[in-house]
Amino acid sequence: MKNAFALAEFLPYLLNRAGVKIGLAFARDIESLDVTLPMWRVMVALWESGDQRLGDLAERTSIDFSTLSRLLVNLQHRQFIVRRRSGLDGRALSVSLTDKGRAMTERIIPIASHYEEVATRGLDNADIKRLKRMLIRLFSNIQTLDAEYAERQAAEPRKRKMPGPPNGKSTALPSKRPRS
Repeated sequence: MKNAFALAEFLPYLLNRAGVKIGLAFARDIESLDVTLPMWRVMVALWESGDQRLGDLAERTSIDFSTLSRLLVNLQHRQFIVRRRSGLDGRALSVSLTDKGRAMTERIIPIASHYEEVATRGLDNADIKRLKRMLIRLFSNIQTLDAEYAERQAAEPRKRKMPGPPNGKSTALPSKRPRS
């Protein structure tokens, strides 16, 4: 009996496989510039859209807030970005590229473009545009999984953690009593 499920045709596996392969190769090529793949994502997002608030940048780069905060400290230390208090909301941080950060981003863009060209070889321009639209749609669809998970968590009764093993038997070793 043949299984109906085939890993080699499973879309999440295929997406991950392609993403990991290109990400590792690209990261290897920019490593000599002392820039990591997450750094590049932040820098190119700022290069493309200008100043951004921290929350917007986290959403745009798909980097969680705490990781992004540490990454920004590193980028600021390297003088690739500056962080300022936002003019609209004094509590919010605004992030922008420095001239040095802009120059590094523009140095890496041709490398990134080469990786896209290699990945899309054999596809015509219409296929590439369609693929990009489909990937954007997939990402949007997948974002609903967070809401579904939250709903499932809210619907599940909270399980109380009981001390000890589930069978109720103690796993403690019996204490040695002195012989009388």
